[in-house]
Amino acid sequence: MNDSESRYAFSCPSCAGSFSISLDKIPPVQARFSCPKCGKAMDFPSRDEARVYISLQSAGENAPAPAMPEPRPPSRPVERPPAPSAPKPVSPRPPVPMPATETGTGDSTATSQKEYRVEKKGFENDVYDRRAMRNLIRSSGLIENDMIVIDGQPARRAVDLPELKSLFDLKKGSRLQPPTVCRKHTDRVAHYVCSNTDRPLCEECAEEKKFGGASVRVCEHCGGTVTELAVAEEEI
Repeated sequence: MNDSESRYAFSCPSCAGSFSISLDKIPPVQARFSCPKCGKAMDFPSRDEARVYISLQSAGENAPAPAMPEPRPPSRPVERPPAPSAPKPVSPRPPVPMPATETGTGDSTATSQKEYRVEKKGFENDVYDRRAMRNLIRSSGLIENDMIVIDGQPARRAVDLPELKSLFDLKKGSRLQPPTVCRKHTDRVAHYVCSNTDRPLCEECAEEKKFGGASVRVCEHCGGTVTELAVAEEEI
């Protein structure tokens, strides 16, 4: 019997509703869908796992419809190199005065070379420079009480860092609210959000994949499903 003729029976863990679906319509990887009856989210097994259940049922074991499996951790976690313990060497050319920035004082070389890490869900393994931090603050992706680690030093509140406090002060005086930006590409508008981590994603970070006859967007960072994010009309 081929996949299109085999049907997988399953039950919703929230409302105990029983359903069945053709095996060829089940994605090859675990995914999350809404229950057709109660609308609650439930985790779906992969096609191979569903095929095992069907084999057990056809063998006469009369096992009840299995509940949805617990989501497994991502098979390929995103790894990034640790932050360097010292700033990168600067060019031997004579220093050139930096033009005035939004703070009116200009950025120093040391500040521009700092690498920031945010201790917050959805920011795991991400490293940012000051420009990226500015984009996150402007779009409310970062708030004053978020804990920040700079070059491996002890974590501090974002507002306690002078170079970031000036950005928060600028945001308070702005009447415009830029749209949410992608956590990885902070110069791009986020059009999707990860269902597992609430991480905003741009088109590149929410790649579209085809499972059977259906197209599903998947989070690049954890492999989870994503939902469309409403984007404001203002441009960054």
